[in-house]
Amino acid sequence: MTDSYELNLLLLVAFLAAFVALIYALVRRGRKKAERARRAELSEFAASIGGTLVDEGDDTRPWSADFERAMDDEYGTLVKWLGRASGAKFDYALDFSRNGWQVRVTEASMELVSSVGTNTSYEMRVEVATADLVALKITQVRGGGLGSRWAGEMPVSVERGDHPLWMPLRLPLSISHAFVAYASDLSEAADFFNVDVVEWLLKQTKQHELPNLCIEAGVAYCVVDGPILPQFVMRKVDAIIDLLSLVPGSQRDVAV
Repeated sequence: MTDSYELNLLLLVAFLAAFVALIYALVRRGRKKAERARRAELSEFAASIGGTLVDEGDDTRPWSADFERAMDDEYGTLVKWLGRASGAKFDYALDFSRNGWQVRVTEASMELVSSVGTNTSYEMRVEVATADLVALKITQVRGGGLGSRWAGEMPVSVERGDHPLWMPLRLPLSISHAFVAYASDLSEAADFFNVDVVEWLLKQTKQHELPNLCIEAGVAYCVVDGPILPQFVMRKVDAIIDLLSLVPGSQRDVAV
């Protein structure tokens, strides 16, 4: 009877192990299939805008990777650390030119712990290469000042400088109710907000297309939750380029 019990137990263990291995293989196969489909989708999108896709294994890092890490909001506290099932990584990068501006759009991902196991969180970063402009952060505020805390955080490139300085900028009254800006040099930043820029930003108070924008070390970039979505990407790219185009001397001819 003991031998029969042990045999049945071994058979049960073997069955469970085979079942777990089958589930793992199916999940892995499904992920590989999804990755191939995602790569094909992004390749098609890149080709449609005259760009190229850089996938995992190549240089998928954004130009501003040393200034802000991937999925930065998922770091900083013990609770967030416990909620991560994997580290953050940059999976894809799209490189293309838009109206003479060099653009890079990257997608990062991280596995997070959930009540049913894990799920994947995504982040998109849109970057436009610029000339050496004043370090600047600008955000559109809603609900009495949301976003001003982000703008007040000194960029890494400024912090690393010999004389780091980060100050709030007094914007023209026509847009001061809707935007908050900080800069490393108030005089240069005031030149950035010329009449054309102020007029364009005034129109943005209703359109809400300009994201939290940081300009530092020759890159204007924004970070948005979620994966790369073609139509959404181009709206953000065009908003950044439209703004920069109104600033004389801001365009850079070659990529970073």
